Amino acid sequence: MSTEMNRICFYIITFFIMFSGSVLNGQSSLEITTEISDDKSDIEKLQIFLNLAEETKYVDLENAISYARQAVQLANTTQSEEGRAKATEALGDLFQMNNNFQPAINYYLISAKLYNSLGNTKKLAEVYGKLGRLSYIDNYNLESAMQYYEKALSLGIELNDQDLIANTYNRIGGIFFRQKNYEEAHYYYKEALSIWERSGSEKGMAIALNNIGEIYRMQEKYDSALNYYEQSQSLNEKINYKILMATTLENIGLIKSEKGKKEEAFVYFAKAYKIIEEINNKERKVELLLTMAGQHNRYDNFDEALKYYKTAYAIATSSSHWPHIAEAAQGLANTYEKTGNYKDSYSYFKISSSYGDSIDQRQKNNRITELQSRFKSDLQEKELQIAKNEIVLFENERKLNTLKLNLLILSVFFLVIISFLIINRYRSKIVKERLIRQKDAEIHAAQKELMETEIHSKDNDLMNFALHLVQKNEILQHLQKELKKLPCGSDEETSRTLSELNTAIQQNLSLKEDMEEFQHKLDSSYDDFFNRLRARFPNLTKNEERLCAFLRLNLTSKEIAVINYTSVKAVEMSRYRLRKKMELANSELLPEYLQNI
Repeated sequence: MSTEMNRICFYIITFFIMFSGSVLNGQSSLEITTEISDDKSDIEKLQIFLNLAEETKYVDLENAISYARQAVQLANTTQSEEGRAKATEALGDLFQMNNNFQPAINYYLISAKLYNSLGNTKKLAEVYGKLGRLSYIDNYNLESAMQYYEKALSLGIELNDQDLIANTYNRIGGIFFRQKNYEEAHYYYKEALSIWERSGSEKGMAIALNNIGEIYRMQEKYDSALNYYEQSQSLNEKINYKILMATTLENIGLIKSEKGKKEEAFVYFAKAYKIIEEINNKERKVELLLTMAGQHNRYDNFDEALKYYKTAYAIATSSSHWPHIAEAAQGLANTYEKTGNYKDSYSYFKISSSYGDSIDQRQKNNRITELQSRFKSDLQEKELQIAKNEIVLFENERKLNTLKLNLLILSVFFLVIISFLIINRYRSKIVKERLIRQKDAEIHAAQKELMETEIHSKDNDLMNFALHLVQKNEILQHLQKELKKLPCGSDEETSRTLSELNTAIQQNLSLKEDMEEFQHKLDSSYDDFFNRLRARFPNLTKNEERLCAFLRLNLTSKEIAVINYTSVKAVEMSRYRLRKKMELANSELLPEYLQNI
């Protein structure tokens, strides 16, 4: 019952964290986590950190990365392979958003390895898709991108996961689109759209519709492009898919510009920029700024163009995104050249050139062309495999329906029996646990009472022995004083007898056996006390430790003086030095302080 309650509390807390940012003023998500997570398990805390990373990634990317790293640390602490896989995948997503691609690839590779060892095929395929996209974006490594997409597609076919297959088709279409092979891109986008339409994925449909619209825009078929954009935008608004909403608005603005509708174009750009500002996506912000700057250049609005190019260049430089730096620098060089500012134009041209090596780019394009034919051939084989699998799955589904009906009847029967047994067992367990708790409480109380009695008995024994020593020494000291008062006569034998008696009394006053026995009793009874005392005050001498024990027994300075065969003044000085070492306030009583140690 308590486990179930913990789960319910966890879901409530997670929901509260995700939506409390707009309600609580002056309190960060990290503070909320600190306040609520003290009684949570490490696994629950890990999930909360992952939720916080997801919540804050569009608002404060650095904080989101920090949350994801804390999730990785908790996963390592708990040795949770699943938690480590989720956290490293989240870090890959966040570093990709930050345009820091190499760490993103590294984290994705770790995540893929963990998902593979866990046997989580669906998540493994998703990570392969992300690695494929990053491989192409980071260094135009089409061969590596193809390999990852092939792996993702194979796993999608194996799982018969339509959404995963559609996503992979969409990403493959993206590669052909970037290579301006619009015919192939259109084919894969349409395949993805068809799958998403069958599965009812509105988000997937919105993505595919926008991508098909992009192909028509590139082919200058603007009316067809607008038709697809409007369909995509309708779905975006329905599901509040803001990032694609901004992209579609930007694309519509470009078409308006191509049709000579300058004012309408910049209205769409402004709407797109407002959405990008809301979600704080730096990469898309730079891309939109570059688009707007290019459009201002087109209409000879050079001051506005320079403003947008400079903003884009500053953001790209802070993010170390070299393609954007090169594009912004090239835009600045071209604009300054048009305004006659050849000095600044030359400076930015050099920056742009340093980021774009034309020879290396030609080599990459040649390699891409060579690999495209291989990739298309492999994809055709995958499509045939998909068709065969669909036939097999259809036949298996028919057989499974009959089996499912029989299993359903048996399942209901067994469920009733198991439920009855579980309820009885649970009730018995509750009764048993209650009896165990009662017995434990009784045993604990008895042990506590016995311990207190034993401690009290030892203290009484020590006190009695100490008082015995005090009484004995007081009697002997009194006798010694009385003997000294007797007159020393001429009787030699009487004088010798008195001297012997005085010596015997003196020996009994300083008898070591009594003190050794008393010290032994102290050491055995106060062993724990001396250990705690030494731990707190390691610089105390043996005599000071013994003085602490006397004071804990509530012996007076006079009684201590009698036992130690010393003066009361000496004991008072020892007590004063002890207080100084322990740094006690004047209002604090030394015996009470020692009894509390």
